[in-house]
Amino acid sequence: MFELFMHFLWPINKKLKVSNVYIVRISVIKGFFSVDLWKSHRKVLLPVFHNKIVEQYVDVIGEQAEILVKKLDEQLNGEEFDVLRYITACTLDIVFETAMGERMDVQHCPNTPYLIARHTVMTILNMRLFKVWLQPDCLFNLTPYAKQQKDNIDLTHKFTDEVVKKRRLEYQRKKYNDNLQQSDGKPKPVLDLLFEREIDFTDEQLREHIDSITIAGNDTTALVISYTLVLLGIHRKAQEKAYQEQKNIFGDLKRGANKEELMQMYYLERVIKESMRLYTVVPLLARNINKDTYLPHCGVMLPAGTGAVVGAFAIHRSKAVWGPDADEFNPDRFLPEHSMKRHPAAFIPFSHGTRNCIGRNFGMLIMKSILSSIIRTYKIEATDIGPLKIEMLLFPIKGHRIKISKRSAI
Repeated sequence: MFELFMHFLWPINKKLKVSNVYIVRISVIKGFFSVDLWKSHRKVLLPVFHNKIVEQYVDVIGEQAEILVKKLDEQLNGEEFDVLRYITACTLDIVFETAMGERMDVQHCPNTPYLIARHTVMTILNMRLFKVWLQPDCLFNLTPYAKQQKDNIDLTHKFTDEVVKKRRLEYQRKKYNDNLQQSDGKPKPVLDLLFEREIDFTDEQLREHIDSITIAGNDTTALVISYTLVLLGIHRKAQEKAYQEQKNIFGDLKRGANKEELMQMYYLERVIKESMRLYTVVPLLARNINKDTYLPHCGVMLPAGTGAVVGAFAIHRSKAVWGPDADEFNPDRFLPEHSMKRHPAAFIPFSHGTRNCIGRNFGMLIMKSILSSIIRTYKIEATDIGPLKIEMLLFPIKGHRIKISKRSAI
């Protein structure tokens, strides 16, 4: 089975295209964001997520990470708590500010109408994904969920539309005055960079791009950070090693990390990658096959026009690739001398090939910055992750439960 997955992904990747089930198979996504639109404008979006661009957001990320650390002080009572809600609020603040230039302050005000609507939409999407009888629109539209979904999608669209119109007017004003440089020294949000591409995006297209970024760029990143914190709470030696790396980089400094410091976090990056391997938050990758594809190593023909699912979670736990200890936590598997010996498609948390995640470098910056701030401030304890469930993403049934205590001053 693993061989089928591996040779499905690698040298034939150009024969595959992103399936309409990449996010969710049911047609409801057409009302939220268009997968076809995302594909058609991928070339336009790629330069926006170039390393030199996303590195400009490091200060925004660090600022929000510092707010997160202060918010976590609420849990200094020795009790277990689910850390995901804190991480999600922080990553939302980061994504909103970097994508739209809007300070949402979700970490202090988590129950705004927009966020409640967004959560409701995602809950209904998850429900439809696993309840086959609700997937056909003709049946779904007979349920009260249909109106609830439409009302909440309309609310999220209204919010994003207002932001797009406001930023477009501001951009046009600056362009008219020949003053497109940021006067306040802050990095330009993704929305402004899209305006600068001089492509005739409609407001609706821009809204769909921004909605795609805020959804895809937030939940997955927050989940990886949360799994990593639980794993560090379980594996105390790895946590101490990560802490010592931070101590060597920062000394007595307690501010957020800058670009140069993030680049020095080699061990922390290995920890994050091992977390993504063991708990692959997008466990299944769906694809449509656009031409007949023969897999010689396993003798399977994949006919054009069919759909296929790549089991990323299964690949990441394969003993054929990762050895007999594939289910064990070992960040040093990602030392360069080990990684170079593995198949190019052995590690695919961001998918693989021409359809991989364009925001992967941005996501890694966020993960390293937030984890750095938490590790330097708190000791983490956890017992286990427990049984898992698959919705659109991978979740532990009991949540990402940890305990924290303050570290002494560095």
